[in-house]
Amino acid sequence: MIGRLAGALRGRGLRKGVLGGNRRWLTVWAVVFTAQTVHKLLKPKPVVERVKLRPGETLVITDLGVPEAEL
Repeated sequence: MIGRLAGALRGRGLRKGVLGGNRRWLTVWAVVFTAQTVHKLLKPKPVVERVKLRPGETLVITDLGVPEAEL
């Protein structure tokens, strides 16, 4: 829901502010664009591991991290 609203505001801000010259919509676009960019840069990256197993080897996977619901 928030993502759709931010996308709609960013689109309208782009059309009416950046391309149309309206300073208020330009400000809306700049705030939304900056917030989305900062969120994207600070979002935790998934951990990806590649391990080549030889015959007879075993891989045990455990997750001791904090569940996303508690963040």
